[in-house]
Amino acid sequence: MLKEADVLRALPGIKEISDARLRKLSVELWRYVSERNPAWTDIERIPLHPAMPIAVHGNLVKHVVAMVRISEALVPIYRELWKQDLDLDTFRAASYVHDAAKVIEFSEKDGAVLGIPGYNHAIEAGRVVRELGGPEPLAHMVEAHSFAGALVVPRTRDAQLFLMLDPMCLNVFPEHGTGVVERHLKANGWEDPRTLERYRSPS
Repeated sequence: MLKEADVLRALPGIKEISDARLRKLSVELWRYVSERNPAWTDIERIPLHPAMPIAVHGNLVKHVVAMVRISEALVPIYRELWKQDLDLDTFRAASYVHDAAKVIEFSEKDGAVLGIPGYNHAIEAGRVVRELGGPEPLAHMVEAHSFAGALVVPRTRDAQLFLMLDPMCLNVFPEHGTGVVERHLKANGWEDPRTLERYRSPS
């Protein structure tokens, strides 16, 4: 089972969150999901998805760190160019917890990672944020962050921006097979969009 030290070793940037409540929540949520599935004792061994091997696409930690770093770039840009007062601590906390429910969703069997069919990690993470007393705007950012599975339509500026960040922080491109856009369309059962030209993958 994950302890606070395990979470901070994998995600040391949590300490940069200045809001003590959000900093605590960012650790507690990982501990909470670990109690539901104590098999994961090392966050860095968790893949993005069972069909995305770490050797090719990187692990969940790299995705989370990318989300944090892009948030740290995005917040000042929106403040400077459009006078949008985004809260960096909220974006950091959302980044750290948005995929934590994958600890519940994923399991290992015979060396392979398996996911629970139909499980929606985004909606579950939003529910856990609320259960742990996190702020509603953060819970909504988290539950609406993913195109993979049933889409929760963002109701706020912050949730809309956060939804756009998630696919940007995946090392999944059409040059190597199915790209992130096609994967997300397929996960939702959406028809492949009509395009003027289809990229022809070398694979």
